Amino acid sequence: MNWFQRNFRAIIYVAFLVPILTVAFVSISHVTTWYGITNPVSWAIYLSIGIEIAALAALAAISANMGKKVYLPFGIVTLIQFLGNIFFAYQYIDVDGEMFKSWVEMVDPIVSYIGVESGNMVSHKRFLAFFAGGMLPLISLSFLHMLVKFEEEEKNKPKVVELDDIDIDVLSKEAGRKEAEILNEEKDIQPINPTPDELEKLESVLQEITNSKFSTLVENQEEQVDETSPDKKVLRYTSRNG
Repeated sequence: MNWFQRNFRAIIYVAFLVPILTVAFVSISHVTTWYGITNPVSWAIYLSIGIEIAALAALAAISANMGKKVYLPFGIVTLIQFLGNIFFAYQYIDVDGEMFKSWVEMVDPIVSYIGVESGNMVSHKRFLAFFAGGMLPLISLSFLHMLVKFEEEEKNKPKVVELDDIDIDVLSKEAGRKEAEILNEEKDIQPINPTPDELEKLESVLQEITNSKFSTLVENQEEQVDETSPDKKVLRYTSRNG
């Protein structure tokens, strides 16, 4: 088994977490700018961090099937993320910059079919802000959803154990211990720990029973003489059992 196979799950987790954390960090900065319109900078930072965490938690709750009630807070925090990212992108775009003008020249024939006025820089600015800013929450939340589903599938997947890793002796002892526990639970049997005095009494009782049986067997044996042979005596022993 090579390194990639041994660390497959860790690689998948990292692949999901990198875009989630990266987009979340950038989104926090963008939403901070939007909250800064109506709040001091320190409060805007607190609010943007809280919104990002709430969005991730709400999506995780939806993926875990925690009920329909989580859809309302998820929709609210996701809308705030969209507004914050789109607003930051809109106010950052420089319509007089050469890069933006090149973008307009490239997409103007295409976006005119979806309602963007051809040659109108403000319309192109709105479209670019919506397109660039609105994609960030979708990327973050989509990868979080895939991560939650991947974790669920890994939990439900049957565990494969290599035969070389199994210790037969340890497995047998463990199976015997489990079987004994199950039998004790079913029969409600409690373990007995006799004291030395109890052991001596038990031994004495067993000895008396043994002696009694032996003496009874001896007493039931009797010597009988075969009367058909007067010249000699024939000894015959019988017991109670015949």
